[in-house]
Amino acid sequence: MAGRANAFDTDNTLEIQRLNLALESAGIGTWELDFPTGQIRLCRRTKNLFKLSGNDIIDLEVLLDRINPDDSSKLTKEIADTLNQVSQRSFSLKLRTLETGTETSRYVLCKGQSHVTTTNIKRLLGSFIDITEEEGNVSAQLLAKKSLEESEAKLRTVIESAPAAIGLFVGRDLVVEMPNQAFIDIVGKGPDIVGLPLREVMPELQNQAFLKILDDVYTTGVTFQSFGTQVDIVQQGVMTHNKYDITYSPVYDNEGNVYAILDIAIDVTERVNIEQKIKQSQMQLLELFEQSPVGIAIIHKDKLTFTMANQFYAKLVGKQQQQIVGKPLVEAIPEIAGQGFEQLLQDVIDTGVPYVAKEQAVDIEFDGVLQTIYVDLAYQPQRDSAGNITGVFVVATDLTSQVLSRKKLEETETFLRGAIELAELGTYSIDLETGMLDYSDRLKQWFGVEKEDQITFEKVYAAISGDDLPAVVAAVNRAIAPGSDGIYNMEYKMDAGKTGAARVLHAQGKVLTDENGKPHTMIGTARDVTIQRKIKVALESQVQQRTEQLEAMNEELAALNEEYVATNEELSDSNNLLQQSNVNLQQFAYVASHDLQEPLRKIQSFSDLLAKRYAANLGEGINYLHRMQNSAKRMSDLIEDLLSFSRITEHKDVIEPVSLSRVVYEVLNDLELLITETSAVITTEQLPEIHGDKMQLNQLFQNLISNALKFRKPELAPVIHITGKIITSAELPSSAKVIRSAYMYHQIDVSDNGIGFDQQYADRIFQLFQRLHGRSQYSGTGIGLAICERVAANHGGAITVTSNPGEGATFSIYLPAQ
Repeated sequence: MAGRANAFDTDNTLEIQRLNLALESAGIGTWELDFPTGQIRLCRRTKNLFKLSGNDIIDLEVLLDRINPDDSSKLTKEIADTLNQVSQRSFSLKLRTLETGTETSRYVLCKGQSHVTTTNIKRLLGSFIDITEEEGNVSAQLLAKKSLEESEAKLRTVIESAPAAIGLFVGRDLVVEMPNQAFIDIVGKGPDIVGLPLREVMPELQNQAFLKILDDVYTTGVTFQSFGTQVDIVQQGVMTHNKYDITYSPVYDNEGNVYAILDIAIDVTERVNIEQKIKQSQMQLLELFEQSPVGIAIIHKDKLTFTMANQFYAKLVGKQQQQIVGKPLVEAIPEIAGQGFEQLLQDVIDTGVPYVAKEQAVDIEFDGVLQTIYVDLAYQPQRDSAGNITGVFVVATDLTSQVLSRKKLEETETFLRGAIELAELGTYSIDLETGMLDYSDRLKQWFGVEKEDQITFEKVYAAISGDDLPAVVAAVNRAIAPGSDGIYNMEYKMDAGKTGAARVLHAQGKVLTDENGKPHTMIGTARDVTIQRKIKVALESQVQQRTEQLEAMNEELAALNEEYVATNEELSDSNNLLQQSNVNLQQFAYVASHDLQEPLRKIQSFSDLLAKRYAANLGEGINYLHRMQNSAKRMSDLIEDLLSFSRITEHKDVIEPVSLSRVVYEVLNDLELLITETSAVITTEQLPEIHGDKMQLNQLFQNLISNALKFRKPELAPVIHITGKIITSAELPSSAKVIRSAYMYHQIDVSDNGIGFDQQYADRIFQLFQRLHGRSQYSGTGIGLAICERVAANHGGAITVTSNPGEGATFSIYLPAQ
């Protein structure tokens, strides 16, 4: 039974307990029936009246068992009728207790009234009065009346001494009766208020809702309750604005009609003000948390549930606040599971020892992608007023950008060190104020000073060849001179007698200045270019020799041409010699181009290093560095294209079956990014299979499709059509100079909607280094179409083009059909 008493807890206030005590003192027993549960709460006097002991809350059937069966059925019916009424109803019933042993029955007057609580739970409230004396016995009635008067007197005494303000408003005019001292004090108009209507006693209520509420209670019989409500009252001539817990309860006469309203008011101003201050402090604290530039959250120990999280914390873990608050840690942030934070939180709760971590790595999901963030993390145990740990206060500071920047810097430094080692560079730093030099181990070895504790200008200059030393000294002095650009760039030979090896070094450097423009440090690199210089000298010698040989051959050919102009056989021999010469020249071009790539790559690598590492110190010099990089890039592209052309020129037997459809498919895959960027639309028909060189054919179509994408109209997306068909030799256009005669030819057309060109340049564009547009408009070396022409020729065919300005172009490839 004790476990089922919770149905009445919400109404078990201190004031009701005091009122029950007052009624018991007056000889009146009270009861309260909860409709949903069928439980009834009895005061002590009622329990004694029905010989009950134990808990105050019992089942209704237990009480009915202590009432005469005839009367218990009547009580049951009255209770049911009252509960079935929508409006408020009351009843009065005389009952007899059940005889037990030698004890006779007692007569009890039972009164009841329906009541709806603030939580819309319907209940019955009532009283029991012992009226055992027989009705015909006048003395008994007098005694009962006297007892009742005494009880009323006791009740008045209790009411008068009650800390709550209690008053009775009688009739529709709400005449004030039976006010206790607390009520008189609250009204603040003195004791002469009894017998006066409430609107006269408190005229200030005219502009407030309470007179209307009292009238509604009188009309409907429904109890009104409010808590912490402000009432504006003139007390001793001063307007006050205190807060009260108010209960307006209807009082019924013997016929069940409302004749008065019982007013119980408790001044809760101080409590409400304190609560408001606490709430205001909480709001200020929450606002401070919300505006904090760090992530703040509170996690309750029950299932590690978030009770608070500010916006910064929610953003830090990739969530919204409403997705976190009220949920356990792993439910709110599922990806946190298995990372050890649950155990850390539990340890703080169990031990009370805070946990602090620097740059803690945490894997968090952002927009469906798991990312690692870095935070300074603090877990502080949170305690209640009794010192018990209730949860954990979490503070997280986002350091992701700082940590990633530091890691990137470390990676960059590692990369630079690796690049320096890979490029076999020597590095140096010169303190211009002290004249002391800091050389890397490689540079110390080159200068023969690896065992020196201190390196000075004198020791360094002594290792340089006497022929080059004056120029080196002048270049250094020029770089450190006030007003110079601070750039040092020299190539010089080393003294083999002093360094142990005849080297050629290329040194570069930059002078750093202070805020006043005074040079204080010179830093730079040096590389051994001995082999490159030897290759350069050898190449120059070879070129000179080949030039002389060509001039001699040209003279011989001219002489032979004059002498044997009529002799075809000797002309053929001369042609053979020229062809052989061309082959030799192509081989030379290939070797020269290949050997030139290495210094170009180093130029690009070192210039990239300079741009990344010293961009802030180069000033306007960075523009020259970028121009040097662009020139090196163009030269590298030119060499690559020359190499490609050289390889294409080396004609080989074509014996491999090649599907041109497959070739085009692979080219489109390679160009997928450029096609996407330009929003190009490319259609292709089924193309034939031929015998040829797949690599060369791949290069042919890649050049044609790349050109179609490059020379597009700015306002239009490129549209490219690739078609194929069979034609006879008679259908070949006059401009198609095929290398091998055949009866049938494959014609493959590549058409675009690009900028086009004048048809008069149709033959020119297939020549080496021929460009119809400036380099500032369209990049390129002018070799791509020359390669296309050579590939077509290598396969016994030819290539032509038709175009008009602004109308696109169509490139037609003619290949012999097998």
